[in-house]
This record gives sequence, structure tokens and C-alpha cells, in this order.
Amino acid sequence: MDTNTSLQALMKGPLPPLYFCIGNPVVGNPTQHMMEKAFEQLGYPGRYLTIEVDPDELEPSIWGLLAMHFQGGNVTAPFKQDVLSYLDELTESASLCDAVNCITRKDDGTYIGDNTDGKGFLQSLVEIAPDLERRKVVVFGSGGAASAIVTELALHGVREVVVVNRTLTRAKTLVDNLAGISRTTLSWEPWEGIYQIKEHDLVVVQATSVGLFQPDDCIKVAFTPDLHNVIACDVVFNPVETTFLKKAKLAGCQTLDGLGMLVNQGAIAVKQWTGKEPDRALMRLSLEEAFAVC
Repeated sequence: MDTNTSLQALMKGPLPPLYFCIGNPVVGNPTQHMMEKAFEQLGYPGRYLTIEVDPDELEPSIWGLLAMHFQGGNVTAPFKQDVLSYLDELTESASLCDAVNCITRKDDGTYIGDNTDGKGFLQSLVEIAPDLERRKVVVFGSGGAASAIVTELALHGVREVVVVNRTLTRAKTLVDNLAGISRTTLSWEPWEGIYQIKEHDLVVVQATSVGLFQPDDCIKVAFTPDLHNVIACDVVFNPVETTFLKKAKLAGCQTLDGLGMLVNQGAIAVKQWTGKEPDRALMRLSLEEAFAVC
């Protein structure tokens, strides 16, 4: 076969749609493996790239991705709030929590930012807490993931949410932004020293990045022994069983790891990008596969 003919055949379109995950650090992030498995199962020709971005180079990196017509992508720490100014539109969730973890290119070429973290977390939590509307939820942190989770809990209408954070201005801003959007009572508390978890019937959410890729690290909390009907959740997905969750188990708590949120938020993103519902069980298996390789 003539070489020129071969090149023409190889370059025929359409080109595969491209997607990204940006953050720092992103080494050890299994999202790419999960997304590619979901695309493959759907028969979708998308390609997904994991890109580590220097914080000082976020602006040119974003403009480069948009200029190359990436169809969408995920944003992880520490950029979930920094990317807001580069987008054309925000969903209600992203606007309320002031953070974006999912970007989609619309048919007109503009980009809309969404936050699927909170939605993904809520889907996982409701499965084990059908009485969630009657619960008090304590959330540690006020960053991108914490803001998304508090927003979705408020939209869901849980009884009460308390935001615990060392930087009171950030916690207060989050609570003030969500005031009045539902019947949920919202408040904040200072995080000074070791926070004692001693109430029964709580849902406790570790929504900081503490422990990510650092299996021995844990936020400064203590669980009173023999807690009743308490669910302890961690958004950290690597390691799957964090020190925080181990402490909670020893106190008698039911635990929820970060894989459920990671799968659900990823599935929501895939549906937005492709219009098709991915196989969530397959996505979870792909994550377990990725961690086994590690």
C-alpha cells in the first residue's frame, strides 16, 4: 500500500473526544482508569488524560485545554475553586458551593462547571442512611469537597448541618451562602485542638484531604467509645480504609469510604458527557483493580 494512502486513512475523522483530570498532586489518582473503563463499556471513543498542573501555571493550562476543544474534564484539589473564573456558566450546585469538579463543553462551544462531588456523596450516603432527613450531620472542612457536600445535604433537607473548620471565615461564608435554601439548620463551629465526637445518631463527614496518599495521617478527632447509630464517612479514597475510618469503627460506628462518592460523581460526569448511563458496578471494580495494581 502506498504510504500516502495509509496516512490519509489513519487521519480520517472524527477525532476522539478528549477529557482531562487536573490537580496537584494527581499521582495515585485512579480516575483515569475508571473513566476509560466506563467509556469502553459504553462503546464511546473518548480518551481521558490525567495532568498535573503547577499552581502557578493554572491559567495557561486551562486556556490551553479549552483552546484544544477538550469536551470536558474533572478538577481535583487544589483547583476546585480557582477554576470558576475561567468558565462561561455554573450549575446551581457549583454556584451555591462555589466550587467545580466537573466541566462540560456545550454544543455552542461554551463551558459549564458543575459540582458532582456532593451529588455523588449523597447517593452513597442515602443507601445506608434512609432516615437522613432526620439526622444531624457534622462536616469537617470547608474546601471544595466539603462545600459541595454541605450544599447537597442542605438541598436534600437534612435536619441540621454543622461545619467544623479551623478558618472560621470560610466556614461562616459557606453557611451564609446556603442560608434559606431549605429547611436545614446550618451552623459552624471552631475547630480547636481535638474535636470530640460524642453524640449518638450523628453522621460525621471527614471532608478534608488529610490522609490522601498518607495512610497514617488523620484529622484531630476523638470518638467516644460505644457510639450508637453513628455513621462516619471519609471522602479520601486512597487508602480506602483511612485512619479516620479505623478510629470510627473501633468506637462502634458504621463507616462509608470514599470509593462510593468517587464512583457516583464519575458516573454523573460520564452521563453529562456522553448522554449514556455507565455501569457503576464496573466502575467500582475498576477502582479496586487500580488499587490492587498499586
